[in-house]
Amino acid sequence: MVNHALTPAQTAAFHADGFLLIPDFFSAAEIDALGRVARADEARLLSFPYTSRDSQGRATNLFVWDRLRDDAYSAYARHERIVQPWRQLLGGDVTYFHHKMMLKQPGTEGSWEWHQDYGYYYTNYLRPDMGGTMIAIDPAHRGNGCLQVLRGSHRHGRVDHARQGNQSEHETMADPGRVALLIERCERVYCEMQPGAALFFHSNTLHHSEPNPSTEPRWALITNYTRSDNPPFQAREDWGAGFDTWNTEQVSDAVARHADRQRAREGAAT
Repeated sequence: MVNHALTPAQTAAFHADGFLLIPDFFSAAEIDALGRVARADEARLLSFPYTSRDSQGRATNLFVWDRLRDDAYSAYARHERIVQPWRQLLGGDVTYFHHKMMLKQPGTEGSWEWHQDYGYYYTNYLRPDMGGTMIAIDPAHRGNGCLQVLRGSHRHGRVDHARQGNQSEHETMADPGRVALLIERCERVYCEMQPGAALFFHSNTLHHSEPNPSTEPRWALITNYTRSDNPPFQAREDWGAGFDTWNTEQVSDAVARHADRQRAREGAAT
């Protein structure tokens, strides 16, 4: 097994800041292959999206999986290059939770209100021993609504979450009063990322993204994990089960199989 451990400095930065941004975490070739598969799946991903609405009722689309499959997206959720660092950061073995494709299309008007992932996951797991990794497929910058985080906000604990304004039925945002207070005390960081960069962030880190008014898409894959000893709460029976991690070759093979199936479907349709 290749050693994908974080350095002591990286681990310390994550615990201090609640996030860790690593440029070039995946190679250009790896992200190009993943991106080609995702673009070929675009019609399917956008046909059955989970639509999130912000407090103004504006929509943002994402596609969520809560089980691992034999496809490119699940392969990255299994990637030992992601999972090994989470074992370090969470201080023990980890379990897969879910993964999702964030589909910020050109001209997307919707934003993600300030929230903590554990603001949602509080109803699924007993402790906030959880985190996610965002993998940039497209460039992310201020001009297309890149993710914003509040440095060190995870150390202030979970903030109450509730629906605000015209939010979707299942969406909530962090208490605006507490968010305003934390914005005064915590540095706001714009997580500008090039394709292949990876952002590791704690489940209690407050984060937010604005609309994408640009002419280019901003897609990203996010994989989420929890410590294996974190008791599920009102959750599916299979949550908390172990899973196999894959090495780089296995992940690349899964992406190639996914692309082969896409080509076969295209050939059958002609």
